[in-house]
Amino acid sequence: MAEKTGDRDFILLCGEKNFLVQKSQKIFHSNFGTIDITRIKQYGQKIRSSSGTEFTAIKPTAIDMLKKCRRMPQVILPKDAGQIVSVTGLCSGWRCMDAGAGSGFLSIFLGSIAAPSGKVYAYERDRKFAENARNNMKMCGLEGVVEVKSRPAEKMSEKELDLITLDMQNADKLVKKAKSALKAGGWLCIYSPQIEQQKRAAEEMRKHDFSNVRTIETIQRDWHMDERGSGYSHPKPSGIMHTGFMTFGRKIS
Repeated sequence: MAEKTGDRDFILLCGEKNFLVQKSQKIFHSNFGTIDITRIKQYGQKIRSSSGTEFTAIKPTAIDMLKKCRRMPQVILPKDAGQIVSVTGLCSGWRCMDAGAGSGFLSIFLGSIAAPSGKVYAYERDRKFAENARNNMKMCGLEGVVEVKSRPAEKMSEKELDLITLDMQNADKLVKKAKSALKAGGWLCIYSPQIEQQKRAAEEMRKHDFSNVRTIETIQRDWHMDERGSGYSHPKPSGIMHTGFMTFGRKIS
């Protein structure tokens, strides 16, 4: 049975184009014509615009919503957020803390996986950034999962956490405090574009008896695939190369 849209926002998909549509809009306008939004009742439904262009209404994922969220400071990209999930094994029900939350992009990524029974505490000392992050949570429907706190990470009070992510200067100085906030088996991940900070972070993790300490980076590039039979497929000359390093450690006691 197809899932009904209810009052939720959805994506209108047409080829390579996709548009985030608010159910409250009533009428959707684009260069492909207009669509009566009130006629869309369920995900997967196809509908034609006034110009005859066919669209499909789909349920937006966290990645779809991230593309529509407002960026203020630099954000952690999905390629790096995905690595955090794959290394730590983050799943539904986890309790996480994300410090230096910025625009809240990583918090949204973590929250969408930890939901519905999990929780993400997002710490951001800049009040303007924190307010923007709260608005982004509402756009993604995660305000009940992600709690944005306008305070520095040094004042974190949560305990028995499964995962702590730190994207901030001098994060290595919070390793000891982070360890006391984690449960046994919990993970600490420190993100930074600077390898020198990561060297200090790794040293601190080993000093405080974290296990599985490792530093990685993720490089992503798209390929041009031969579609004309010329036999020439190759990587595109530009791509998402270095964005940041991630240093991981796991609390064992």
